[in-house]
Amino acid sequence: MRSIPGPKYTVGPRCSHCGKFADHAHHLFRRTRQGGPTDWVEVDGAIHGNVVALCFGCHRQITGDVGIGHAAAIRLDADGCFVWCRVISGPDGRVSGYEPERPLAPQPPTPESLATTPRDSGDSGKPESACPFCGQVKRRRSVPPFGRRRKSWRILVPDDAEDGAEVLDTLVDDLGLVLGVDPTATGRYYIVLPAVYYAHQEKARFIESVQGVGG
Repeated sequence: MRSIPGPKYTVGPRCSHCGKFADHAHHLFRRTRQGGPTDWVEVDGAIHGNVVALCFGCHRQITGDVGIGHAAAIRLDADGCFVWCRVISGPDGRVSGYEPERPLAPQPPTPESLATTPRDSGDSGKPESACPFCGQVKRRRSVPPFGRRRKSWRILVPDDAEDGAEVLDTLVDDLGLVLGVDPTATGRYYIVLPAVYYAHQEKARFIESVQGVGG
């Protein structure tokens, strides 16, 4: 296995194991093994995406809790399919094997799955492409008037066991597909603003839905 450069891609919005809404972007091959973060790996000559979307519960089964061993693992089978497996431990607590349960859905991307066919863009004059995961057409948002002044707005995120930047990138990009907004540097504003505005309008429902989430 070796890390290789490749195009940026997004995962989610559903967990690749259970289908719930995803909370984390999980690296299949640990970044410490590769000398740094990477989105693509080559295994026995085949190129695979190295990131999948997992919900909090499934991610915890993979990473394990303090003092508790891993309950599950994602393994690459002989057919090049990533499979969710139950970890089998021996009497000494060491891993003795893996029991396959089901393939991930969707599978991590490949260069072939990310290849898109340009479609008629209608009035924009620019090609559109389909998301390789959900099949939705990603429509380009018209560029705001160049006369508008802009400035940067920063947000600090966790950078330990949880990669806050990757989590936010995944959520914003996936919400951009729903809103039909291209999540470029400026386009993110048109994704984050309506999301925060909606939460502001529905304060009671919003607070109830996020109770116990976050740290």
